[in-house]
Amino acid sequence: MTDPEPHIDVPYELRGGVWANHVDVFGDVDETTLDFIRLDPRDPTGGVVVARVTLSRWVIMKLTSELERFT
Repeated sequence: MTDPEPHIDVPYELRGGVWANHVDVFGDVDETTLDFIRLDPRDPTGGVVVARVTLSRWVIMKLTSELERFT
């Protein structure tokens, strides 16, 4: 028997999400941080981090497994 899925509440401010066209990845074997970045093609001097997420090793493995379904 599997546990029921927990109820996940997404605050109103986050429901629209963010748009990124670049990602920087850094960290170590235990934790990895992803910086999702929006680059403006009209401004080649930089971009803005729209979300920063630090993931545990377990979450990285789960994310990798889920992304492999798309390939």
